[in-house]
Amino acid sequence: MKKSILVLSVLVLSSLLSACTVTKTEETRQVSTVVSQIENTDVVTEEASTSDAVEQTEQAAIDWQTSVNELARSDQSPTEKVEATEKLAREYNPTTEELEEFKYHVLQEFMSFNYLKDGSNAEYMLSNLFQSIVLEHHDVHAVRDFALAFYHNTKNVFTGVEDIDSDSVKTYEEQLYKALNDGK
Repeated sequence: MKKSILVLSVLVLSSLLSACTVTKTEETRQVSTVVSQIENTDVVTEEASTSDAVEQTEQAAIDWQTSVNELARSDQSPTEKVEATEKLAREYNPTTEELEEFKYHVLQEFMSFNYLKDGSNAEYMLSNLFQSIVLEHHDVHAVRDFALAFYHNTKNVFTGVEDIDSDSVKTYEEQLYKALNDGK
């Protein structure tokens, strides 16, 4: 099952990448590197011992998503929504499977160049923010570095502190590419 998810993720990512028309040679090379890394990544093959464990994991995923969506629809300011999402994420205890899902999600969103396209979509942006914060628990340093830079850009664009084409966003994107290259 997890191998199928990995293969499906690679196919989706490959399709998205082939649809993109990236003109910068360096970015194209980095995208190819990431696809190779995904294809060569060992998949966690931890199986749940009972259906109860699977059900608890699914329930936890629903609970964090529900909480994030409720925050997104609240009357709070973007900054208050971010603070509440950060608190929720830092208190969250992810499973190994969730960490891998979150890793692939933020990687896919970055590589498809979607993660900052609609900074006003609170549910999307807060969901990405939540997942990137939870990745602080990941055991691979390059993943944590990637997630941290992803978090900063997501937070800054969502709260309106930075524009998509700002120098700060570009600097964090350089850090994202560096983390990808360090994760070889």
